[in-house]
Amino acid sequence: MLDLDHPRSRHVLEAARIEDLIRKQLLAWRDDPAAETVARAQVLQVLLPQLDALNTAHFGASKKIARTLDALRRAMQGDSADAAWQAFAVLDRPGDNFGTWAI
Repeated sequence: MLDLDHPRSRHVLEAARIEDLIRKQLLAWRDDPAAETVARAQVLQVLLPQLDALNTAHFGASKKIARTLDALRRAMQGDSADAAWQAFAVLDRPGDNFGTWAI
C-alpha cells in the first residue's frame, strides 16, 4: 500500500495518472485499429516524455525505470498492440517502475 506521508507519494500518484492515460490509449488501439496512429502519437510524443521527466525530476533518473519506459517505447513503435500491452503491464506490478501498483 502506498504511504501517503512519503515525500514521493504525490509523484507516484502523478505517474499513476499518466499511466491511466496510456492505458486509455492502448484500449482505444485495441478496440479500434483505426485509433492506432493517434494512440501511438499520444503515448510516444506526450505521455512517455511526461514519465521520463517525472523519473528525472523525482525518481533520481532511475535507470531501471528508464529501461522499463524504453521497452514500452520500443513496443509502441512496433506492429503489435499485444506487445505494447505486455510492455505496459510491467508498470502494473512490482518491479522496475514508479510503484503505482501499490495504490
